[in-house]
Amino acid sequence: MEELLRQIETERKKMHNLARQYGLAAPEVLEQSQLLDGLLNAYLDAMPTNQNNKRPHCLREQ
Repeated sequence: MEELLRQIETERKKMHNLARQYGLAAPEVLEQSQLLDGLLNAYLDAMPTNQNNKRPHCLREQ
């Protein structure tokens, strides 16, 4: 889990740098965003759920 968090942070930084370099709408930024989404989904899937099989309140959609 810790390795996944480190990878998420690394890829988040890459996305931020790409956005500064090319702009938010650049294909490179979109590709990096999709990669980061996959990592975030993997992290959420790996998280334990509570007894009602729900994610922690801070991770629920608003």
